[in-house]
Amino acid sequence: MTPTSEAIISVLLSVPAGSIMSYGAVAAAAGLRNGARSVVRILHTCSRSHNLPWWRIIRSDGRIALAPGCGLEEQLTLLRSEGVVISDDGRVSARGVSHL
Repeated sequence: MTPTSEAIISVLLSVPAGSIMSYGAVAAAAGLRNGARSVVRILHTCSRSHNLPWWRIIRSDGRIALAPGCGLEEQLTLLRSEGVVISDDGRVSARGVSHL
């Protein structure tokens, strides 16, 4: 595994229950500029094998990136089970934003 992948995984594992981060914020915390796509790649390929809390990572506009029928419902359920507030228009409340 590359040092970049390890840094991203480390940040992902540090996002506490009930908090969220954007893909870009994870990348920045891992020391990457414009690394949001790298975060997406790690989540897509390593979430299961590294037990990554993929559901705590959202778009920078506060919305969930997954489409209905492709994980959106599961992510909503997991976030709500951790106490994250999601508005009727699908935005995650800024109260749960983690600034690691």
